[in-house]
Amino acid sequence: MLKNVMIVEDQGLVRAGIKSLLQIVEPQARISDAGSYDEALVLLGQVDFDIVFLDLDLRADKNGLDLLQYIREQEMPIKVIMLSASDDRETVMNCIAAGAAGYIAKSSGDEKVFERALATVFQEGIFLPASILRTAARPQWQRWPTPTTDLAQLGLSPRLAEVLYYLCQGLSNKHIASRMGISEGTVRKNYVSELLRLFNVTRRTELMIEISRLGIRIPPPEGHALAR
Repeated sequence: MLKNVMIVEDQGLVRAGIKSLLQIVEPQARISDAGSYDEALVLLGQVDFDIVFLDLDLRADKNGLDLLQYIREQEMPIKVIMLSASDDRETVMNCIAAGAAGYIAKSSGDEKVFERALATVFQEGIFLPASILRTAARPQWQRWPTPTTDLAQLGLSPRLAEVLYYLCQGLSNKHIASRMGISEGTVRKNYVSELLRLFNVTRRTELMIEISRLGIRIPPPEGHALAR
């Protein structure tokens, strides 16, 4: 399926490089780019984006976290992937907690790693820096040899998988409730709590780390269409 993608990066050369890699990974994607917070706001008002690759440090009054906060406050159903030269745990976790659906460290220095990260995102996976995944290793869970989308293997009902899919997009409980036609309390108490129990974690940020570490891909729900 064609995806509308935006790259928000203040350095023109870096923006062009990311765009080239995106075109390799997903040739059919429709790619727009912005060099600042304000330029990104204009594009957000013109195009229904599916994915935004967002530089954390835009070197201006408004940074990437400010734009992420705007996207979440407006309840835009957009998967936001943060880009940064830093991969320290606190920075990554702050971005995930704010509603990012992935984090790519530009400092990896390996083009193949970056391509793999982009491919993971386009395949409905979550990509996080290796440094974060190593610190979160859990011996009782083993990574599947290849990315899995087998819901039965994961022990997920279709409804539980739907909630997990939206969580992996970075959507809030309130937005998930609106999408599913249920109460926010039901999302939090019946579904999110069960997902935390199933993956043996206590927070949503930890759940996102496990999904990334295990190589899980949660496909869109049947009949899924982003509400705009």
